[in-house]
Amino acid sequence: MARRAMARRGARAAMWGGALAIGLAVAGEAQANGRFPAANYFVAGPGARNDVLALRTTFGLVLSRDGGHQWGWVCEESYEAVGANDPSLSIGQDGALVIATFAGLSVSDGAYCRWSRPTGAPMRGYADVTNTFDGRTMVALGGPTGDDALVLSSDGGRSWTTGARLMGYFSETADVAPNDPMRVYVTAYASGGIPVLLRSDDGGRTVREITRNFSDAQGIYLAGVDARRPDVLYVRATRGLGTMLLKSEDGGMTLRSIGETRAEMVGFALSDDGDTVWIASTSRAEGILRSVRGGPWTRVGGDVGVQCLRYHAGLLFVCADEVTDGYALGCSRDGGEHIDPLLSLRRLAGPSAACGGDTPVGSSCGPIWPTVSAPLRSIDASAPRDPVFHDAGAVDAVEDAAEVSLDAGMTVVDAGGGVDVPATPSDLGRADAPEVGQGLDVPSIDAPSLDAGRDASVVDAGPAPAPPRDGCDCRVATGASPGAGAGALLTALGLIVASPRRRRRLPPPPRR
Repeated sequence: MARRAMARRGARAAMWGGALAIGLAVAGEAQANGRFPAANYFVAGPGARNDVLALRTTFGLVLSRDGGHQWGWVCEESYEAVGANDPSLSIGQDGALVIATFAGLSVSDGAYCRWSRPTGAPMRGYADVTNTFDGRTMVALGGPTGDDALVLSSDGGRSWTTGARLMGYFSETADVAPNDPMRVYVTAYASGGIPVLLRSDDGGRTVREITRNFSDAQGIYLAGVDARRPDVLYVRATRGLGTMLLKSEDGGMTLRSIGETRAEMVGFALSDDGDTVWIASTSRAEGILRSVRGGPWTRVGGDVGVQCLRYHAGLLFVCADEVTDGYALGCSRDGGEHIDPLLSLRRLAGPSAACGGDTPVGSSCGPIWPTVSAPLRSIDASAPRDPVFHDAGAVDAVEDAAEVSLDAGMTVVDAGGGVDVPATPSDLGRADAPEVGQGLDVPSIDAPSLDAGRDASVVDAGPAPAPPRDGCDCRVATGASPGAGAGALLTALGLIVASPRRRRRLPPPPRR
């Protein structure tokens, strides 16, 4: 799956006259980093902790430990984020959340109320952090400081050691193969700004350059590694305003283009069996594109303002546009054909009630929540919208996915009660509309094993996955009910676009 975006090439914003100025003025009062609240990245816990969900937003993190039933906000101040630096996120085997920022690595306690520096992690800026399918092995990418390096953990992020040093490279992104902790990929820039793919076959202790053959690509970013075959990886390559999706089946030695978006690609997701790929760009008109077993790309998901994609435990998660879609995080159980709301930021009630005043979250986040949430309240005041269920077309029913209990014995994080948002499904042919105000049951998943005999050849696409008979069991977290106000502000704020998942922290050196 695609991994974390780090710092911004600059806050992305579209500007239309005085209306935007109004929106920015309101956002500026409520946001320490000057960005309107939006979601732009999502991760989920591994193995038995697949009920841990973390949504990165422009104003901190929103976390759930019960599969999305309840959510709590964690402000940037509590984990010492720097300005508008979007952190990279990874979740360990025990559910601990590891955050990588320009200020260093931080690891959470079990309740996500306290953050500390893990043992052995060098004090430096970090660009990326990635984990294996079981969450035990993590690899962090440190840089760019002139001495970029891989930093390694074998205990879910609790302790770290320094691995390979990436001298002579301006490093960008890293991914460890989900089922093989020995295989690590890194994208970087060599002297003159030439894109380079690096690989490690010993768990990040040493690396070697694999290829520089990226033709006229201006930037390269790892999108994901196949969960069963570590030699299969995907790379996003920017070219002009669009993005190509490159695929390698030989460990990065050769890559070929398998897809393209006309606008910048901000979403990538890969199914656990490696058969299905989803991509999405900043263009709402392009929507979510899906390819099954190397077949043609088809549009799914309806009209959604995608900000990120992730496949987890049989579900496709989608970061949406809170202003225009009515929710920030949605999910699909039928491969993207139907996307149902899971979380609306404007329904949040602030920090978790489990974090008392003696914790960093309780002491730092609680007092500033009224100010930070002001732009969210302005959405309600401008034009109240209930989450809309998007439909890309009806398909045949299939067997329901297996479900397991999400009770992992941890304290529930309470994001607040409030008024349930009425569901308004757009597909009248669906048998049952999901109830609103609950979380979702996450299907059990087993760590994949390497299938060396699998046929990796491209074949025709099979039939699109179909929704289960009872629809998607995705819900919306609820809170305060909407108010009423001016629609001009909503129009202005709707033009502010959340940044994509992968961004260059600094421009690469110019080519000579």
